[in-house]
Amino acid sequence: MTLFSDIIKDNLSGSGTILRKAQLKLIELGNREREITKDHLLGSLRELQEQFPQFGLLLHFTTALSGYFQKNNSIDGKQLAEFVNAYITTWKDSRDKASLNMINRIDLSGKNVLLHSNSSAIHNLFKHLSEKKILPVVWQTYSSPAGEGLAQARVISGMGFETHLIHEDALSNFMKELDIAILGTDLVLEDRFLNKAGSYSIALLFKDFRKPLYLLSEKRKKISATGLSPEQIEKLTVEKEKPATELIPDDTPGIRVHNLYFEFIPLSLVKYIFLD
Repeated sequence: MTLFSDIIKDNLSGSGTILRKAQLKLIELGNREREITKDHLLGSLRELQEQFPQFGLLLHFTTALSGYFQKNNSIDGKQLAEFVNAYITTWKDSRDKASLNMINRIDLSGKNVLLHSNSSAIHNLFKHLSEKKILPVVWQTYSSPAGEGLAQARVISGMGFETHLIHEDALSNFMKELDIAILGTDLVLEDRFLNKAGSYSIALLFKDFRKPLYLLSEKRKKISATGLSPEQIEKLTVEKEKPATELIPDDTPGIRVHNLYFEFIPLSLVKYIFLD
């Protein structure tokens, strides 16, 4: 069992939540252990990154941590905890800044807003909207196959927003009611962004209906493919297939199951990206 075994099993949380869970694990480890073997720590970080290779936030953090301890064979636990806490402090306002940039630029009051998947950045946006008493009507997709959209719907409904749950496959039936779509992102490249599967269809549908699609992201999620090795690009862009049992519970002869969570969407379909 590795340091992040329980986190690796999480198929409902977004990149921000996964990063926060990993950071708390590292702080706990640093406070508990006086000396930490570098190989064990870096091996655990690699395993976590391999499970979530498309999560830009996680990539940014693990790259920073790996570089910090690259020259040491062993790591002082106190140093580890201090580094993680310092990183959290440095970036703690990023989501708030992105959310407030969006709120200050777009009038969301009374708007019918489509959301997809489950994102801590979106949770943060609606926390600020609630505090400012700006009350859009939320239309949340179920987000197959794991249904993480239902988890987000419960969070946002619990903040007091009128919330409707729909399946993304039936979205065309509700386009007349909708005003805008707001999507989180896991990764932003020069010409495309990565998000939960189903986002491409949403983007095309909003373009067809001439309604705006906005992204809520962070600078840490922006990565330039220039300078990356072919291996790094492949890890970022080629997703490992997820458990077949999420789509079909039994092993049926003659059926090969393909279960992918993410897809890239052209930035040309996006009206504006809000960053910190």
